[in-house]
Amino acid sequence: MQVFDVPALGIPGAEKKHINRLTKRAAEFFLNDRPFCQQARHVIAGAIIYLEQHEPRLAVCVRSWGSCALLSKRANYAYEHYRRTEARRLAAGDPPALHLPPCPPPRAPAPALPVVGQGESTAPEAAQLNFFASFS
Repeated sequence: MQVFDVPALGIPGAEKKHINRLTKRAAEFFLNDRPFCQQARHVIAGAIIYLEQHEPRLAVCVRSWGSCALLSKRANYAYEHYRRTEARRLAAGDPPALHLPPCPPPRAPAPALPVVGQGESTAPEAAQLNFFASFS
């Protein structure tokens, strides 16, 4: 769908480079191994919001068709490039690339609880008692 040089939007073709940079930044979290229609909804919604906040002329479009057109074009081109690259890799005899999710950071061990015998208090409790005792 045509977005540039549409009189209703008022985006001249001279600003094509700027809009394409914004679209690239907005589509940062799209997965290259999926076309636009298979991207996660929250990722698409975030990209649409980003585009419409940074280019208010796109916010005029009914149901965000302007932003969706730009993002769809970007995602589908990236998907086609990914498919061609994978086909060349397989033809060369290389194994397909695995897309594993990033590993979560290691969990920190839980802090050890202070061992307190019956009738004893921990240092923070003793400090609180001394603090409140100073008022009386």
